[in-house]
Amino acid sequence: METSADLTTLVDDAARMVRDPQGRVSLAREGHERAVAIGDEVARVRCAAMVAEFTARQGHPLDALGTALQLVAEAGTLGHLTATAQTHHTAAMCLHMLDCIPESVEHAHEALACYRGAGDRFGEGRVLSLIATLSAEMGERQHAREVLEQAHELFLACGDESGAATMLAMVADGQREDGDPVAAAETCERALRLFTSAGMPLDALRAMTAYAEVLADLGRPEEAEAWLDRAGDHNRLADGAVANLGYEVNRLLVLVRTVLTPAMRWAEARDTLENAVALADELHSARFGALAESLLAEVLHRTGDDAGAYGHLLRGRELADAAARGAHDRRIRALRVRFEVDRYREQAETQAAIIAELERTKAALAAQMADLQRLNAEVLHLSRTDPLTGIANRRRMTEHLTDLAKLHQRYGAPPLAVAVFDVDCFKAVNDRYGHETGDRVLVELSRLMAEHLRTTDLPARLGGDEFVIIMPGISRENALQACHRLLEAVRRHSWEELTPGLPVRISIGVADGSGAVSPDEMLRLADAALYRVKEAGRDGVAAAS
Repeated sequence: METSADLTTLVDDAARMVRDPQGRVSLAREGHERAVAIGDEVARVRCAAMVAEFTARQGHPLDALGTALQLVAEAGTLGHLTATAQTHHTAAMCLHMLDCIPESVEHAHEALACYRGAGDRFGEGRVLSLIATLSAEMGERQHAREVLEQAHELFLACGDESGAATMLAMVADGQREDGDPVAAAETCERALRLFTSAGMPLDALRAMTAYAEVLADLGRPEEAEAWLDRAGDHNRLADGAVANLGYEVNRLLVLVRTVLTPAMRWAEARDTLENAVALADELHSARFGALAESLLAEVLHRTGDDAGAYGHLLRGRELADAAARGAHDRRIRALRVRFEVDRYREQAETQAAIIAELERTKAALAAQMADLQRLNAEVLHLSRTDPLTGIANRRRMTEHLTDLAKLHQRYGAPPLAVAVFDVDCFKAVNDRYGHETGDRVLVELSRLMAEHLRTTDLPARLGGDEFVIIMPGISRENALQACHRLLEAVRRHSWEELTPGLPVRISIGVADGSGAVSPDEMLRLADAALYRVKEAGRDGVAAAS
């Protein structure tokens, strides 16, 4: 005949089987049926809580939340500490998955108090792990580390080496973020020793990836890559399929950030990130997808594929926005579930106000995001624009010339030319007519360039009276002709409209990209040609020899 003592043993065994989710939920479902059969309400609630936790971890935290909150109320009525701890713990996990951080913290601390009251050190270690994660997400990293150390000691005391090692891997993440890679490396090595002793379960991937990041920080990229390769091999089933998609996407992103990008192994980085994007899509993870798309855009930009980079940058932004909206919507849905549970019905008005405030916050955040995007665009424009003349500044010129030079050097086409010019005797203009007049001369020269240059040319002011014109897709001869036209336009211009008797002339030096010279070399050659014009009497154009 079934006894409550026998059932309690089964339920306690199931509670410890966290490394085997399928086996745990099977035992919990069996225990639930047996508890209903003999009327053991404590066992029934505990088993139902484990089934709800499994449901949440399978990607359905909203479905599990209503059950978990109802079980919290039932466990409270029963007055059983372990049952109350487990139900609060399950509710806390569901709420965390639904981005309800403050509510999750509330339930996690209720669970902690009950686990301690019941003397359940394993349960205490598990909920401390959750509390540490919540603390880190709220920016309380020192508190998170202290809690992880407590959980580590509890798992060791319970003989759970895998759990203890996972806590150390999380500690190492915090140490690395705090800028202490040496301590992080030592902590990772401790975690890996424990995982090895535990038979290298799948959770060891977290420590292996963390160790690789630390090794890269310590200037040991070859070792970092070896650990990442080892992690990739470990995350495979017997048929070669990926065992855990989340771990695999994270490993690929770490590989690109810490090994491939610093080594400028762009082709490998591109292939790796394309794989990460595909896996993130399969995982339905907007967060991972946004990170992978952003890194892929950077790699494509570095290799000169700006069109492809722009497309992936837009996709990354769409995914990041989707992740933010998803988190917000999950939180709202979770609060609605909480609102509908009888145990919280007395809080209906408060919860409704929270939901309304969240909706207002969502609208306000959308408006702020639009303003921020507009301001970012303005800041970017201002950072690349000369404030006096409105044309490109040195930074914009350098970026553009570098990009064009890379294309020219790689493919030999299209041709590329650069002109450097300044105003003859500009100091005398300032001294005689004043700096305000000098500024008006520079503005007028910028307007003349806009009128007499091609739309594909980029005029830029380097500073003072020094200008550069980048002319893509043009031979040196045609560039010289264009500069002669600009010179004649300056000569013909009615400068006396600015100030009577004002003389303005310019001297121009031209260089092209023949010989696959660098951007700096092109500017130097053009500058040398400019000085030959000045030595010959100014007011002219010369090409680099």
